[in-house]
Amino acid sequence: MFDIPSVRIGKLFGIPVEVNLSWIVIFVLVSLSLGGAYYPSIPEAGGAPSWLYAAMGILTALCFFASILLHELSHSLVTRAEGGHVGRITLFLFGGVSEIDEEPRSPGREFLMAAAGPAMSLVLAGLCFASYTFAVGRGAAWYVWAPLQYLAGINLLVGLFNMLPGFPLDGGRVLRSILWAVTGDVLKATRWASRSGQLLGWGMVSYSVLTFVGVLPGQGNIWLGLIGWFIAWMAGAAYRQQEAKSRLEGLSVAGIMTSTPETVPGDITVESLAHEHFLGGLHSRYPVMFEGAIHGIVSLADIKGVARPDWPFVRVIDIANRDIPGLMVAPDAPASSLMARLAAEKPGALLVVGEGRLVGIVTRADLIAALQDRAAQ
Repeated sequence: MFDIPSVRIGKLFGIPVEVNLSWIVIFVLVSLSLGGAYYPSIPEAGGAPSWLYAAMGILTALCFFASILLHELSHSLVTRAEGGHVGRITLFLFGGVSEIDEEPRSPGREFLMAAAGPAMSLVLAGLCFASYTFAVGRGAAWYVWAPLQYLAGINLLVGLFNMLPGFPLDGGRVLRSILWAVTGDVLKATRWASRSGQLLGWGMVSYSVLTFVGVLPGQGNIWLGLIGWFIAWMAGAAYRQQEAKSRLEGLSVAGIMTSTPETVPGDITVESLAHEHFLGGLHSRYPVMFEGAIHGIVSLADIKGVARPDWPFVRVIDIANRDIPGLMVAPDAPASSLMARLAAEKPGALLVVGEGRLVGIVTRADLIAALQDRAAQ
């Protein structure tokens, strides 16, 4: 995210979960705000030791981001149930994002996928509020009910904010699904929803600036302005991406792939791979076969990760990218689905597999060439 690395912390329902290093900034800010101002301001918490405020701030911040993770997980599980592929979920500076490799193929699917996240946030808000009410009724200490009160409010805010009708917020995606259903034109629907997102985003930026300089009453909220800028930027980028996808309409992966690609055996050494395939070869990556089955892709970058003296002793199978689900694509999949899966930070090639066998390979260069060809037509 913005060229800042992420760290994988595990998987949920088979979906990789990562934390972008930018997330540390917002986690620290939320923890300090809660532990340094929010909890000490509660009358019932007066006189508590500072370490307790700090501990409650950190714990509540973790629970808040767990709620964000559940919000994104809801998007991901509905997407997967509808036949889509989810690359990963990432927590970052502005919240969380589910990396969905393919756009929904119908307005109804997009509506369900977009609404799932806010629905989860509202459910969490209700559960936290019910738990808060129960805890207060039982006379529980402030450090039991206060976090529940905060989490109820913040999840309600997250759910309502995400339903604002500005793409790429969830509400903007709901708006796009409705416009798509009405017009039958996903590009036109994206254009209108994206403009709504840009209007919303720049409106937030303007409000932040005007309150900061004193033209409007209230305190200048820099964070609101940053979020607004991010929404406006993402809205513009989303439309440009959809516009590029529209050029590939009607084109399948099979139409741009390289058929019967050259493969390498997984049991040869890195030394053999370098001399027999990469040096003077035509390709910068190869599908890897081992014991008659596809086992991944090996590239020049994988070789660079092996110390030169170890080349004669390391097998190709040991350095190949073996994330088979993330590397496979069907030949009849729409070519537009490759845009997310061949993005700059992703592997530069995918294995095209039909009926259980390798039928081709498609690279980032193939996708770029197809886009250029369609633009020239």
